[in-house]
This record gives sequence, structure tokens and C-alpha cells, in this order.
Amino acid sequence: MSESYILENDKIKLTISTDGAQIYNFIYKEDDSERIWNGDPTYWKQRNPILFPQVGNTYDKTQVFKGKEYHMGNHGFARYSEFKLVSKDENSLVLSLKDDDTTYSQYPYHFTMEVKYTLFDAKVEIAYRIKNDDEETMPFGFGLHPAFRCPIYDGENFEDYKLIFSSNEGEGYPELDLIKDHKIDLNYDIFDTFPTICYHDLISNTISLSNGKHGMHVSAVGYPYWGIWTPKAPFICIEPWFSHGDEEEVKLPFDQREGIIKLTSGDTFYCAYSIEAF
Repeated sequence: MSESYILENDKIKLTISTDGAQIYNFIYKEDDSERIWNGDPTYWKQRNPILFPQVGNTYDKTQVFKGKEYHMGNHGFARYSEFKLVSKDENSLVLSLKDDDTTYSQYPYHFTMEVKYTLFDAKVEIAYRIKNDDEETMPFGFGLHPAFRCPIYDGENFEDYKLIFSSNEGEGYPELDLIKDHKIDLNYDIFDTFPTICYHDLISNTISLSNGKHGMHVSAVGYPYWGIWTPKAPFICIEPWFSHGDEEEVKLPFDQREGIIKLTSGDTFYCAYSIEAF
């Protein structure tokens, strides 16, 4: 049975569930608006899942670990896992996930993941700590998949919003050419050509969703990939990733794929990103 916990200050109120360690509600108190997608299964039942131990999937939905074949669903299993409360205080919350028989049948490694939520005014920083408890080097992919209401208010349209990049990205490949003057003017037709917009090596550390009046900042440093996705629904995902799924057949063991992190026995991987309402 999943449990929910409240983190709240004078600017925002978050409901965080042990179900996937996901934010279920993000209320911006200035206008009492909900900013996180509600998980309506008509479109997509997730809200802001953790992508571990893979982002996307391999071309044939098969992973090779230690010379044997395994099978995981898209984006791995963390998003469907039940986390446990480690600690909570006024402004922060830590949840934990350890391997068990279910995870080991898909991914034959022992690990501990901790997720720490910390409030700073209208921003939440979310930090991740992944420890390799196995005797062997542990390969994994990692990413985040937060989904934001778009439009935020009734009476607004998806097309009222823009994605604004904190730096000038220039040109270089088709997805980059979507960015004009630091921004993408949103419309659903874009996603006919690019079902998932995937950027690599962006200069920007922040991508903002805004209609010029209100919106969300997503900030992440050190992530080599960003994904932008909507199933033509009233939300959009702004996703920092360390790795990505296959777009074509790649005949390589999991640990040799692009972006895969290889963590030696006993070592710990750290990363973080933040979400801020305005």
C-alpha cells in the first residue's frame, strides 16, 4: 500500500507518494494552481517517474547482463516500485528503494537508491543517490520524466505556451532547428514530425515552460540529453537524461551502450535537478 507525504512552505505544497517516489501534486500557492500532470490514464497514467535502470528500451526489448538475456519494460522498473520513507523534516524528505526478487529477475544487481526532495521557496530540488551494493560493476541508465500541466489554467490553450531555453542553442540537426530565438512555440503538430524531441549536449541548463505570465523552470546540470514529449495531451514532459533508448537496432551488451553509467562495486552515483514554479 502506497503512502503519501506532504512537503510545504509559504510558496508551494507538494504531495509525494512512495509509489515510484513521484510527486502527485505540486501546488503553487500564489494562485493555488496545480502544476504536475494528474496521471489521467486516458493519456498517460504516470506523473514524473524515475527512469532506472534504463531510459526507453533496447530495440528488441532485451537486455544482456553478465552474458545472459533479461527483459525490462520501457524506462525500467523504478517508476513502478514501492519506495520506503527514510527521513522527513520540515523542508525535506528522503525515500529509498533496494533491490528485491522482482527487480533482480529483470536486472541482476544489488543496489540502493535514495531520492531526496528539498524545498527552496517556490522550487524543489530532487537529488538522487545510487549505490552499487553488488560485487560486480553495475551498468545502468538514468533519467527523469516530469510531466507538467499545459495549459495550466482552464480557458488557456496548449499553443499559448513556449519552451524557453536559457542559452542560445544555434543550429546543427533538425531538432535544434525547432528553437528560434531561444524558444519553441508549442503546437501539437510538432510532435507529428518528432514524437519525442531528443536533444544532446545542450548549452542550456534550464528549459522553462511559459505563456509569458506563469509556468515552470526545469534546471539540470551535467545531463547530456534532454527529451521533450507529449502524446498530444494537456501536459508536456521536459526530461533530463543521462542515457537514451534505441532508435535503431544496436547489437551491443547493455554496458556498452551510449550513455550507460558503469558504477564499480561499493561506489555511489549522485545527480540532481530542480523544478520551480512562477
